[in-house]
Amino acid sequence: MDCIGLVVNPGKPDAFPLGAQLAERARAASCRVLIESPAPFPCPAEEVPLPELVARSDLLLILGGDGSLLRVAREAAPAGKPMLGIHFGHYGFIMETEPGEALQALERVLEGRFTLSRRMMLQAELVRRGKAAGTHLALNDVVVGRGELSRLLRMSVVVGSHEVVRYSADGLIIATPTGSTAYSLSAGGPVVHPELDVVTLTPIAPHTLSARALVIPAGEEIRVSAGDPGISTVTVDGQHFERLGEGDVVRIVRAPVTADLVQISSTAFYKQLDSRLGFGERFER
Repeated sequence: MDCIGLVVNPGKPDAFPLGAQLAERARAASCRVLIESPAPFPCPAEEVPLPELVARSDLLLILGGDGSLLRVAREAAPAGKPMLGIHFGHYGFIMETEPGEALQALERVLEGRFTLSRRMMLQAELVRRGKAAGTHLALNDVVVGRGELSRLLRMSVVVGSHEVVRYSADGLIIATPTGSTAYSLSAGGPVVHPELDVVTLTPIAPHTLSARALVIPAGEEIRVSAGDPGISTVTVDGQHFERLGEGDVVRIVRAPVTADLVQISSTAFYKQLDSRLGFGERFER
C-alpha cells in the first residue's frame, strides 16, 4: 500500500487529533498521505481535492458520520477504492470502526489482515419526457417523497414489467441492504443483512392498513411515477435533491459498481445491531 487518503469531517473537531495520528502512522509505514482540501487541522499530508485524492490513494480513511462516507462513496465506488470508516457520528451504522480501535485497524490493513465487504449500490435515473435527465449513485437509498406541503402523494410502482402497487403515502424509500438500517428502518422497513442481494421498498406513512414493505431481487428494474407534479421530489442518499415535474419517472436499477468497505470483524453487523440500535434489547423487571 503506497498511498493513503484521509477525509475528515470539518464539523467533527473530536476527530482532528486522531486524523493527525493516523497520518503519522501511515507515514511511519512509508506510505504517502493525502488529505482532502482544505484540511480542517494541521496535518503532515498533501492537500488535494476529493476526486484527485480518490484517484491517487490505495485506501481511504474517512472520519465522520455516515453522511461523510456516503459522499465519498460516490467517488470511490466507480474507482474501486476501498474505504475504512471511523465512526464519529450519532446513529451511523455504516462506519464499522470506533475511534479507539482506529489505529489498530490501520495496522491490520497495512499488514493485509482484513476483508472487503462489497456493498451493493443503486443507480437512480430521472427520466423526463422520455430522456435521461440525470443519473446518481446511492449506497443507502433513493426516496421519492413530498416537498414542503403536507399532503399525500399518489405513486405508481412498476417492478420489471408489472405494476406492483399504487401507494397513497408521504413517500417511498427504495433501499439497499446497507440502507435498510437508515431511513427505511425508521419508516418500519426490515433490517437486512448487507450481504443479501435484495432491495426493499418501504412506504412512508401510507394511508392504508394493508401497505407493507416489499423485498425484491436486486436485479429487478424499479420505476416510480408520482402524481402531483411540482410537489413530489427525489432524494438520493439524503444528499442530492430534485423536484419532479409532470410525467417524470424515477428509474432505479442495481448499480454496476460496489462500495468496498474495509471489514476488520466478521461479526461487526450483529454487534452494531446491539450497540447502536439496541436490537432485541431486554429489560429486567
